[in-house]
Amino acid sequence: MTQWHERNNRKKERCTMRVDPLQILTKLAAVQNIPTRRVTPPFEGLEEFDYGLRRSLDPQFDWQEFGQLLLDSTPENTLLLVEGTFELHFALFRIPDEKNTVFLIGPWTVGPRTQSARKWVRRYLGEAGEAAVQEYYNGVKILEASDFYGALRVVVDTMFGCTVPVQELKEFLPFQFHPDTRYFHEPEFQKEIPVTMLEQRYESENRILDAVARGDEEAAIEAMHQHSRFTYGGRFEGTLYQQKNKMIVLNTLLRKAIEPSKVHPYYIDAISSKYSRIIEEANEVPNEMMWQMTRDYCAYVRRYSLKEYSPAVQKVMNYVNLNVAEPLTLKSLAAMCFISPSYLSALFKQETGSTLIDYINTQRVNRAAQLLVQNNHTIAAVAEEVGILDVNYFTKIFKKTLGVTPTRYRREHKEK
Repeated sequence: MTQWHERNNRKKERCTMRVDPLQILTKLAAVQNIPTRRVTPPFEGLEEFDYGLRRSLDPQFDWQEFGQLLLDSTPENTLLLVEGTFELHFALFRIPDEKNTVFLIGPWTVGPRTQSARKWVRRYLGEAGEAAVQEYYNGVKILEASDFYGALRVVVDTMFGCTVPVQELKEFLPFQFHPDTRYFHEPEFQKEIPVTMLEQRYESENRILDAVARGDEEAAIEAMHQHSRFTYGGRFEGTLYQQKNKMIVLNTLLRKAIEPSKVHPYYIDAISSKYSRIIEEANEVPNEMMWQMTRDYCAYVRRYSLKEYSPAVQKVMNYVNLNVAEPLTLKSLAAMCFISPSYLSALFKQETGSTLIDYINTQRVNRAAQLLVQNNHTIAAVAEEVGILDVNYFTKIFKKTLGVTPTRYRREHKEK
């Protein structure tokens, strides 16, 4: 077979490849931060279907019976939208061509708990139990938009190849839970629910901070999105004061997160102070601030992290970065590190791939480029501000580094 035919066949295979609707549903739910799972014998892991709420309330709960009841209660060719005892919402349907398998989406909530639900929990669990269940709710996604329902129905209809009837049920038998109050006289469940949700919340926070410490913006934003299901009991919602507190806490966490990345405190303080001022002066706190702050901290790690370098090279790079206007020589920098100039030169080249002189010139040129667009000083004055007294030499290394002369760079980048 010729290469042309092979390529043509591969192209046809790609064109005829079918997209798995279940994958689409899983991704659709993930965007909303809602879990999904297959429910099929032997029902492994089913006890986590509601983040472990029912398991905490009744350690002796029969999960095999519950799983079978879910299968028996879910009709063929039907999408069920159901609400359970604890005002948790789910969507479920039998998967076509998969025997004894239900696809379960949820849980999510549609807003704060009602007074009747709180009263029901207090009656069975007491005030301490009510507090524990509320802590649980702080970790369940609140879904307010109706777009999810519309997209869900479209994908399910596509999967079945027809318009699937939808049943909305509040009294769906498997989700009607009448707990055995014998267990509520023991304090374990009152601790287990809050502890479990706190563990999940802290683990979620750590995923954000770990990604920021690596400068991995994509992973950090994804982790932030997953973390959005936690509401902190409303402590950071509502008033401007509460929203500002949320941003202040986030700013502090991000500042501490990038310290292990060997970003110099000078730069950490610069970005932290910048956002402190923005938060303090804000008349409103847009949701985008949280995401932009995370992106900016990731960018600082990518730009200023020296974690991969030895302590001596870190020290030299930080000193150069913060003192570009000062006389910088191989001899003086080596003396600062208590090593010989030849050793420093070889070590720097080995770790960075650049000579120390080239690194110094690059930092000076980058700083000069900022000054050229920030002020109207002469080229000679800008050169002097970055530690270069010979304007011709400055112009030469500037063009070598950025590809244009200082004059042209200013003309092309000057803020209007």
